[in-house]
Amino acid sequence: MEKLFFLNGKSLESLPALRALFYGEGVFESFRWKNGPPVFLSMHLKRMRAGADFLGIPFPSEDKVRLRIEEAAERAPGNDLHIKACLLSEGEEVFYSSPRASSLLVSVRPRVESPQTASLWVCGERRPPRNRLFSYKTLNYLGNVLGKREAREKGFDEVLFLDTDGRVAETSSHNVFWVKKKKLFTPSFECPILPGVTREIVLRAVEQLGYEVFCGSFSLDELLSSDYAFLTNAVAGVVYVSGVDGDAMPFAPKSYEVMRQSLLSEFGW
Repeated sequence: MEKLFFLNGKSLESLPALRALFYGEGVFESFRWKNGPPVFLSMHLKRMRAGADFLGIPFPSEDKVRLRIEEAAERAPGNDLHIKACLLSEGEEVFYSSPRASSLLVSVRPRVESPQTASLWVCGERRPPRNRLFSYKTLNYLGNVLGKREAREKGFDEVLFLDTDGRVAETSSHNVFWVKKKKLFTPSFECPILPGVTREIVLRAVEQLGYEVFCGSFSLDELLSSDYAFLTNAVAGVVYVSGVDGDAMPFAPKSYEVMRQSLLSEFGW
């Protein structure tokens, strides 16, 4: 018997991106498109390819993916957009079979101005430090969704994930940094974090501002005792941490604003 599909009681001839729908097997990139492609679009596409390779999803050429994104952006009104490009896995519904094809879905919407500060709630559910899924931006995103949802229900802006040893990891959609004097700290790739594109740009840029960079495994107390902390991603840019678990963090010093403006210049914003 041939496969049959029904949606809300209606028969469908086929179901595209079957494996992405059933198993969250896919990868995506989100970024701000302001008056043109982001300065570091090639880094986003490189990370997307790495995720596709990890999941065994056939990847089109980077030129083709870039073209599809550019076409979508050109058809959207406005010049400050939030773009999400998803590579969807296709193939048999048997869960252990390998993907045999892929489709690219591009979502474009007006970018909503991001808050300049965020309060963090520390999630009680801890992440295993050596789970490779955290190293790729996959459609398997429910842990982030539920964590952020619970944080907002408790009155916070974002969730802060720790690993099973109580070390700082990341938020639902940001990398985490903090500063002590002229030293900048952020979790390393040995922690359960996504290798953020904006994270990499920050690490390059702050050394030119005279900061000494430390990537490693750090306790929550080290973040809480810092001079200040901030978050980064490719849509919001740089967001100041106003507090953690209801305890206020120090007010943003002038040095933070100098750093922030320098980073926004790097992004072309």
